[in-house]
Amino acid sequence: MVMKQVVVLTGRLYTGKSGLASLLEKEFAFEVFKVSRHLKNVSESQGERSNRAALQDLGMKLDSDTDGEWLSKTIKSHIDNAKNLRPLVIDSVVNRRQLEHLRKLDDLNVVHVHLYAGRVELKGRSNHQDPAGNQGDYFDLDNIKDEEDILYFKHDADVRINTSRTDELDTLVRVAGRLGLYSSPDIRCVDVLIGGQYGSEGKGHVAAYLAKDYDVLVRVGGPNAGHTVSSSSGLYTYHHLPSGSKDTRAKLLLGPGTTIYVKTLLQEIKDCGISPDRLFIDPQAMIIEDRDLESEQGLVGSIASTGRGSGAAQARRITGRHDSELRLAKDVPELRSFVGDEAPYRGSTLNQLELAYYQRKLILLEGTQGSGLSIFHGNYPYVTSRDTNVGGCLAEAGISPNRIRRTLMVVRPTPIRVGNPDGSNGETSGPLKHEVTFEEVSKAAGLDPMEVSGYERTSTTNRARRVGWFEWDQFRRACALNAPTDIVLTFADYIDESNRNARRFEQLTEDTIKFVEELERIAKAPVSLINTRFVRPEKGGIDLRTVIDRRNWNSFSKSEGP
Repeated sequence: MVMKQVVVLTGRLYTGKSGLASLLEKEFAFEVFKVSRHLKNVSESQGERSNRAALQDLGMKLDSDTDGEWLSKTIKSHIDNAKNLRPLVIDSVVNRRQLEHLRKLDDLNVVHVHLYAGRVELKGRSNHQDPAGNQGDYFDLDNIKDEEDILYFKHDADVRINTSRTDELDTLVRVAGRLGLYSSPDIRCVDVLIGGQYGSEGKGHVAAYLAKDYDVLVRVGGPNAGHTVSSSSGLYTYHHLPSGSKDTRAKLLLGPGTTIYVKTLLQEIKDCGISPDRLFIDPQAMIIEDRDLESEQGLVGSIASTGRGSGAAQARRITGRHDSELRLAKDVPELRSFVGDEAPYRGSTLNQLELAYYQRKLILLEGTQGSGLSIFHGNYPYVTSRDTNVGGCLAEAGISPNRIRRTLMVVRPTPIRVGNPDGSNGETSGPLKHEVTFEEVSKAAGLDPMEVSGYERTSTTNRARRVGWFEWDQFRRACALNAPTDIVLTFADYIDESNRNARRFEQLTEDTIKFVEELERIAKAPVSLINTRFVRPEKGGIDLRTVIDRRNWNSFSKSEGP
């Protein structure tokens, strides 16, 4: 039998017991049993007064009648009747006999936390007034009446903390460490999905295919990247939320490196029916303002930027640290239900991830854009405003590299770039080493050129794309930068139209299998997923069997099982 963890809090008035109990509830899903609330319920059920003095008298009478055992019996009954397995924190025990009886209960792992501070400081904290507004001497208001009980708590405590030297968060960290609530750094439960070329590799569709098997979905980047997904619920393009959000029950996280255009995000939340209990937005995520969109219009004309303001917002984040108009997610009232009101914010990605590590949840981190667009490693200036490789994505999310289990890098046989700027005089969206036309690609694969050209438009700006044959040198650079454990091949039908009908690897054409084998030799990693085609609602309904899954590992979430 698994022993239920019970944290018993002791300490004088205003030492921080209730604050600690509240944080254990908020950050680690503890259930809080407030002894004062129980006494109030008992008093009111008997038609008696429920002010502080009356509740103290009731508690002392129960102690006298039962030798302090009433509390342990109450806790035992509460646990037996509880419909959850959450750990319990008791706020608070006031004498030795209560604690001794609690320690004797079977099947409980009792950890005693004693908080203390100097008498002068405690009297200063109270200012001779308790939370209910009752006036009186501090030690008259305190529930612990016998100094011998304080001495006993001091020597019995499993954790003893001087709260004169810590704030509530410091106290929480020390207690959580003693309770083993932080995971070991060798827990590897994060799979990362990134693009290996110049974006539009089909990451969103693959992420949505995998999403159902994960407990937590994390997305980084900003609305300049659109991930279009075909699912049983139809065709949808995600700009902020993780791909597949509307078709899963996973917890959704937007990391502190995310850039957010509030109007677009709120519409997306509405479209996907996402409630605050699922979505957590980090308070430090950067807000894109209308002026950021305006400032990027020059890049739209010079390098065919999406002009969605992400880069300008990131630049302001660096240079505008004293800008009174700069806003983070915590500053936006419309996002408050997803972010929280104050530290530690409910939307804190770091806190949510720490909880997921501890609970052995599986996490999928979805990167945006592609390795060849990295501001550091791409062909500057034809790059985006962030590092799109695995290291950059981890930094934006706040995930240590030591947490990675798998790194999946998505490539397509015909890399694309966004079309050149309209009416350009030599301006380009960036180099493609072996540029051809979609008509050439279509004819080589046996596809309908009109159909392919119609689909090959960007998800965010609806701009026509450029296309080229596979760039092996660029692929190897992406492998060196990301060290993928798995390659994902999309658009297999761009090698041969007949691949659209393949359900198994051996049903792919000979040339496709040779292409896969060469990818594996160069990457030193298996091609674990192959997307054979992209479903469009107007072209044959919702047959979603478009992924050949060759993984020798699984991504099934702990909560659902294989």
